[in-house]
Amino acid sequence: MLQISHATQQIVVPYSDALGQLLKHGHVFDWEGERVVAIPHGLDETKLLRNLGYPELPSPIEEHYEFPSIDGKRPFKKQLLTSASMIMHPRSFVLNGMGTGKTKAAIWAFDYLRSIGRAQKMLVTCPLSTMRFTWEREIFNTIPQLRVKVLTGDAKRRHKLLAEDADIYIVNHDGEKVIHNALMQRPDIDVICFDEAAAYRNARADRSKLARQLATNRAFVWGMTGSPTPSDPTDAYGLSNLIVPHTAPRSFTHFRQETMLQINQFKWVPKRDAAETVARVLSPAVRFTLDEIVELPPVYERSIQIEMGTRQTGTYNMLKDHASALLKEGTITAVNGGVVYNKLLQTSIGWVYGDDGKTYELDNHARINALMDIVEGNVDSLHPEAKVIIFSPFISAMNGISESLKKAKIDYANVSGDTSPGERAKIFQAFQHTDKIRVLNAHPECMSHGLTLTAADTIIWFGPTTKLETYEQANARIRRIGQTKKQQIIRMVSSPAERAAYTRLEQKQDLQSNVLDIIAELTAE
Repeated sequence: MLQISHATQQIVVPYSDALGQLLKHGHVFDWEGERVVAIPHGLDETKLLRNLGYPELPSPIEEHYEFPSIDGKRPFKKQLLTSASMIMHPRSFVLNGMGTGKTKAAIWAFDYLRSIGRAQKMLVTCPLSTMRFTWEREIFNTIPQLRVKVLTGDAKRRHKLLAEDADIYIVNHDGEKVIHNALMQRPDIDVICFDEAAAYRNARADRSKLARQLATNRAFVWGMTGSPTPSDPTDAYGLSNLIVPHTAPRSFTHFRQETMLQINQFKWVPKRDAAETVARVLSPAVRFTLDEIVELPPVYERSIQIEMGTRQTGTYNMLKDHASALLKEGTITAVNGGVVYNKLLQTSIGWVYGDDGKTYELDNHARINALMDIVEGNVDSLHPEAKVIIFSPFISAMNGISESLKKAKIDYANVSGDTSPGERAKIFQAFQHTDKIRVLNAHPECMSHGLTLTAADTIIWFGPTTKLETYEQANARIRRIGQTKKQQIIRMVSSPAERAAYTRLEQKQDLQSNVLDIIAELTAE
């Protein structure tokens, strides 16, 4: 027998002498002819009873926390379970898929801990692009009474903002080092949420070392990411050292031998059971996919073939011959091979960065015309609600696309590394919630984490990125909770180099670690 009283927030279970010794603060009494004990339904009591044979006992947040409604709706069950996992496991991972509402789950978990006196303040570290539009906005929309400080600007301004009282502080991953010493002197910040925690997968990076120092002796430390191992299974090593150092592998070398096979001097591939090993290392953890949380309209993916211009074709063939010569000479490496491959992708798009630092525009009129046909076909005046995101991995291409959008008199905005956090937040707000911007012309790495941009139903890849994590995260901007329309992802292709890129991205391979294989494949054609 197990009963939960919502009125008194207590648990009633059959009494035993062993239980009485462990739960001396419990109230023992007779109920319906049985000796029982009533104890508070708290975190520690729940953990104890689960260990004593009551695994079905729900966490206190599920039973006694008033989850704020979202647009009049209760949170999804899987979101509640995510918050429950976070409060029951002080050091744990949230590995839910992209678009599953991890941010809200963390806000609820912190607010509950705060309400029962188990937490005072929370620090969130996250990508620059999500500080305001995702975190600050989400906190305001979820629990507006929580006081938030976004720690941006120069060192003086960040220290000033940190000194001001707040419930939640938000800082970007690399900005943490600016105020690291001050943060180390703040024991009242007892909850740390490392959002997009894959940023700390390199355990030797300064960013990761500082984060580990910061996480020491904090009451709750959560690592959130939908892609914990974006490149290799060994990415899990840095995350485990950050979040659960007491159970982390003893060394990177040992963990690599556990999860990967060495093919040659430079190449390692994952073992068949690598996923199981990673799951063991990244635990305790909660993981739900988007499909498990909510049923969304379907997404359709297609590629559009565009013919290269004469100069593009000539430049492409010259670069391919150069790569072939490097292969024959045996002088090709991952570094110079990567340079050549990037040049091939630039040529395919139509703008090439020269060795002299200048950008050279090729005859890519067909590609630009095809892009504008797609855009205009999706944002015509008969469908004012339709919006499009264009991703290009090169700033030169972004600039060329911008000129074409301007000529076509289409309301658009650019988002690149040069766009300040404040300006980004304004652009994302206008795109998502107003009719002022119909098209986002963006560098994918500036929009590849945490953003909800479900106002768009179409993504156009003007050219492929070489990073799997960036590709998957960028596509997830429109496939999230709240999406009501069918979505389409369109890939523009002009060359074998681009086809090779998209093929590997679809196969969930990171191009940067496979560049020599790609070069060999391209030069063999």
